[in-house]
Parts: sequence; C-alpha cells; structure tokens
Amino acid sequence: MKDKSFWIIILIVVGFLGFMMGYAVPPFMEVGFGQREAVMEEGTPGDEELMKEYQQLYQEGEESPQGGE
Repeated sequence: MKDKSFWIIILIVVGFLGFMMGYAVPPFMEVGFGQREAVMEEGTPGDEELMKEYQQLYQEGEESPQGGE
C-alpha cells in the first residue's frame, strides 16, 4: 500500500510540474529567452527599427501639445 501511495504522489507532482512548465515556457520563448535568432527571423523589429518608431512617437507627441497644462 505504501508503494502505491508513493507513485500516486509522484504522478501528481509530475503532473503539476508539467502543467506549470506549460504555462511558463511559452512566455519565455516569446520574448526570446531560448533562441534569439529564431525570434528575430519571425519578423520582430530590430533595434534600429524600434528606435525609429520611438523617435517618431516622440515627435508626434511634441507636435500635438495637450491643453490645460
């Protein structure tokens, strides 16, 4: 009976860990934690493109001042 209880506990722990890994791994892969080259090839903007977008947003923000300040 003890041996059977031990394996039931092991299966529950392994199932829970598998469930948690299933939720933890995709966000890491999405941000490029695993393979940086594969993420960059999928169309993720490079550093230069991001800087251009930020500069454009900054310029748009300065062109349209909000009233009341």
